[in-house]
Amino acid sequence: MNPFRNRIEQYRKIKYDKSAHIQQQYLNNAGKAVVRVHLVSISSAFSDYSVPHFEELDTALADYIDAVVYHIPLKYPLTILFYVPQSTTEEQKLLLGKTVKDLYGLRLADKNLDLTINLSKMAGLFVIGTWLLIFSYLLAGSNSNQFFTDFMNIAGTFALWEMVDLFLLERRAIKVDKLNAAQIAAAEIRFCTDPGADDAII
Repeated sequence: MNPFRNRIEQYRKIKYDKSAHIQQQYLNNAGKAVVRVHLVSISSAFSDYSVPHFEELDTALADYIDAVVYHIPLKYPLTILFYVPQSTTEEQKLLLGKTVKDLYGLRLADKNLDLTINLSKMAGLFVIGTWLLIFSYLLAGSNSNQFFTDFMNIAGTFALWEMVDLFLLERRAIKVDKLNAAQIAAAEIRFCTDPGADDAII
C-alpha cells in the first residue's frame, strides 16, 4: 500500500479521550472546573496601555483564559483561580476580579446586541425576499419583460436563502459565543498564594 495512504489510515485511527483530559486537567475534587492562572506580579494581569483606575485586562491573559475555557463544557460551574504573590493586597484582588468581570460582561452584552442585529437582518431579508417573489409572480401574470421577472424571482429567492443562512449559521455561532462569554462572566474569581492548596479553598 502507498506509504501516504498508510499514514492517512493511521491518522484516522488516532483517538483522544477528551473527557479524561478535562477530568484530570480542569476538574477539582468537588467536580468544579478550575482555570488556573499564574501571575508573577498582579500588574502583569493588566494591559501596559491602561492607566490607573481605568484598567483593562491584558490581551495575552484574556486569550489564555479563552483558550482554556474553550475546552470546558458549559455544564461545569467555572472558577478562575489566580495564583498571586503574597504581597498582593485585597484592593488589587478586587480590582482584578472586577476587570475580568467587566471584560466578559461587555462581551456578553455585545453578543446580545449581535443577536438583536441578526434578528433585524433576518426580518429585513424575509420582508424583502417575500415582496420580491410576490412582485415577480405579479409580473409573470401580466406578461411583463421576462428578464426583469426572472431577476426579481432570483433576487427574492436569494434574499430568503440569506435569511436561512443567518438563522442556521450566523445566529448559532453568535449563541455559542454568547454562552462562552456568559460562562466566564458568571465564573467565581478566587486567589491563592499556595499552589498546593487550591482544592482546599475552592
